[in-house]
Amino acid sequence: MSLSLRDSWQEAWQAALALAVEGLQRAEVREQCARSGARWGDGVVELAFLNRVYRVRPPDFAVSLATGGTEVPLTEKILILHYLQTASGAPLRGEWISFAQVPGGEFYLPNFRARSVDRLVRTFADRETALFGAAAALGGSAAGFGDVSVQLPVLPRVPVALVLWRGDEEFAPSGDLLFDAAVAEYLPVEDMVVLAGMTVGRLCE
Repeated sequence: MSLSLRDSWQEAWQAALALAVEGLQRAEVREQCARSGARWGDGVVELAFLNRVYRVRPPDFAVSLATGGTEVPLTEKILILHYLQTASGAPLRGEWISFAQVPGGEFYLPNFRARSVDRLVRTFADRETALFGAAAALGGSAAGFGDVSVQLPVLPRVPVALVLWRGDEEFAPSGDLLFDAAVAEYLPVEDMVVLAGMTVGRLCE
């Protein structure tokens, strides 16, 4: 990525972060905590994301890891704030859908597959034990989809299932990511693409 293109993306992310902060500053934060499954205490929001606890501090909504140390990447900050801002409190439906079934998801499907599904297949096809181990390290467990699958509590109310189908002489290995059908009540569709990429990235670490 060229320097100018990287700078353009950085400016766009900073603008998105500023808009998310402004939106939350107009919201009732305690209500949004209840809707999102985050915890509120001593004026701080605590939220689990991919098995790490983050703290969000009003009124500027700075995002940090509860354990301190590493600076939180800008894209993670935006995703966490968007989740807090979007969460409606709607109950999970217990019905799993693909990204293509999410309203508006079809438009982003090539990017979604490139950032998450393709990497999942490249990394874990024929490495089922490694997938189960990586999922367990993130608080996940085995699921009942495809030939091999795991389910992760990525955000408090955004579970994600990662699915693999074994290849054979006729078909190459394939995969998919599935979401609870209520996912649009908790994340904009663009953030689902980012979340999927982050989830597979953490599994691959």
